[in-house]
Amino acid sequence: MSKTDDRPYRAAVCTVTPYDDAGRLDEAAVVTLVESIASRGLALAIGTASPGEGFAMSLDETATFYELVVRTAAGRVPVCAMGVEPRNANQLRPMVRVAEKAKVDVMQLYTVDPGHSMKLTDRELERYFATLLGEMTIPAAISTHVYNGLVPLPVLARLLDAFPNIVRIHCTSEVNYLHQLVQIVADRCEILVGGPMQALSTLAIGGHGFLCSEGNIAPVVCSELQSAIRAGDLEAAKAAYRQLNGVFSLNIWPGGTVRFLKTAMRLLGLPGSATRPPFEPLDEAATAIALRAMRALDLPEWRGRLAEG
Repeated sequence: MSKTDDRPYRAAVCTVTPYDDAGRLDEAAVVTLVESIASRGLALAIGTASPGEGFAMSLDETATFYELVVRTAAGRVPVCAMGVEPRNANQLRPMVRVAEKAKVDVMQLYTVDPGHSMKLTDRELERYFATLLGEMTIPAAISTHVYNGLVPLPVLARLLDAFPNIVRIHCTSEVNYLHQLVQIVADRCEILVGGPMQALSTLAIGGHGFLCSEGNIAPVVCSELQSAIRAGDLEAAKAAYRQLNGVFSLNIWPGGTVRFLKTAMRLLGLPGSATRPPFEPLDEAATAIALRAMRALDLPEWRGRLAEG
């Protein structure tokens, strides 16, 4: 195993946002969560729409959350503010200012969700990104996601030419798009794929790592995969890859990762497992299924920690 450039292979955890049973931001649980991730050398991707429940937080709460994460991570690993899908640049701009004030390392820009099945033209989408990129005082990550609409590759190429402050592209796509994206990027920025499914294939294609939510509940195996790939240990990487994708496969309830993750957190006795409306944990029957599946996976870092449900 070898790298095509000198960037370290990176695993970044899309964190949940911990709340207490009264629905308040659980600051102690935030510290515990960040420590469990940052202490193992994993990057942080915070405040996502899901699993971070980014839409559930006010702007003031988002500011508190960002500042607490940055302070707790203490420069050990990169922190990326993920943001949420806006209708236009004006909706996302205040969150970008919050991230800048908190001194977050990178701010992700989602593609626009104009609503009512509308779709932006390439020119409109490029103007949206350019508006925000031209104002930002911290580095940017561009999201191109099959669920939100993949950014056309010519648009990404022009943005990379115009804005050197793009330091990452977060790509959740099939392999053909990813392969073409790698050619366009030409090592000008990092490419992190969405989810652990392509954690090994992206390395072979020319990417630089992956984002996943599984690190909220399995930070050890996530870190083991990152370490094995950085060390060029293929056998260790394959073992960790199988385990991490075993965790990924536990969530058989699509349409809201946060439901499964916070249920799993509760089963593991982790703080901050409450959700905010409209999300709620899995029901009793589904929780029992999740518990059985987690026990069957027999992840070493979970042994002796799983509750009865």
